[in-house]
Amino acid sequence: MQTIKERLMNHVKVLSNEIGCRPVGTQANSAASAYIEKVFRDSGLEVELQEFEVPVWQLNEAFIEFNSERLEARGNSFTEACEVSGEIIPFCTMEELASSSNLEGKIAFLYGELSKENYVPKSFTIYNPDHHKKTIQLFEEKKPSAIIFVRMETEKNLPIINDWDFSIPSLTVTPEVGLKIIDNHHDSSAVCTINSTSSRGSTKNIIGRMQGDGEEKIILVAHYDTVFETNGAYDNASGIALLLSLAEELANGKNRKNGFEFIAFSSEEFLALGDEYYLKEHKGNLQNIIVAMNFDGVGQSLGTNNITLMSGSKELEADLREIKRAFPSVHWTSPWYESNHYTFFSNGVPSIPFSSTGVSDLLHTKEDTDRWLSKDKLYEVYLLAFEIIKSLQGKTSKWTRDS
Repeated sequence: MQTIKERLMNHVKVLSNEIGCRPVGTQANSAASAYIEKVFRDSGLEVELQEFEVPVWQLNEAFIEFNSERLEARGNSFTEACEVSGEIIPFCTMEELASSSNLEGKIAFLYGELSKENYVPKSFTIYNPDHHKKTIQLFEEKKPSAIIFVRMETEKNLPIINDWDFSIPSLTVTPEVGLKIIDNHHDSSAVCTINSTSSRGSTKNIIGRMQGDGEEKIILVAHYDTVFETNGAYDNASGIALLLSLAEELANGKNRKNGFEFIAFSSEEFLALGDEYYLKEHKGNLQNIIVAMNFDGVGQSLGTNNITLMSGSKELEADLREIKRAFPSVHWTSPWYESNHYTFFSNGVPSIPFSSTGVSDLLHTKEDTDRWLSKDKLYEVYLLAFEIIKSLQGKTSKWTRDS
């Protein structure tokens, strides 16, 4: 029989190694959802599937022709196929962009402040900072033929925009390519080519439930989808491994006072559509949730596991801090917003996000494999979560909420 540590790593390996990259709409995404559903059903959970439509997108190639040279580029996720040409107009601040004239027939070149971070999709419901929304709005008003973003990390051209609602063709280039363009852009034009395909597909949330003595329940969540070109071991096979292992263990328990709901969300990486569909069906039941626990990016070998509390009572926070004292290598961190727990705490549900601080540039890259994960670090989160769950047995949603 497998130990819990072995089970945790086995779930990670199935999702990240055997199934691999799991963007919404792909066969791998469907395989991951089928695997999660099977574990839930084999554990004896009642299962609900929430299926919804998403684009299926594939990039074949992308490049820029500039001064008779073909430059390497990355078509940003969900950008439609195109071939557009125009004069290159550089911008490095929002003020500079706002003061520019109409950009129709021209190619906007973004560097510095305007390309220092990934842009949140404009319809994203989990987190959407004002400066992102304003920049996207300016582009939609000024209508450039295409946008070139410079990834501000050497030798990297990971996509800066992942948004199927953003219709302007866009590409990302490395700083090395960006330097070549900015040094020679005066009176120069470029041709941007993106060869991609797009169709309609689907993905789903998988929800497993076990009943308690009453209607009140503890929610445990994690997302299983990835961005393109990553196996997503850390982000977020690690979180799903926690979710599945806790479901397997809790399903064997006895004398449970509270019910449980385990949610494997899809499309967290793209617009948080899974969260929207969950709320459409179940927003009326949020008052029955004692606490929501979210696992997103945990267990790095060189990392520190983190925990915090959002929208919870002082009594709940005091209990959590006391429990955490037995886990001195876990850090109590500041509240953060960019994951599925936003859906719950923003609606007044006490939420406990679990994450980790480690090798930061693994995120959304080909390097995000299970070699960076530790079964001991995963087990640390498992034990902490289990102790919290035990402490909540018999507690009510009225006790846990911030009044």
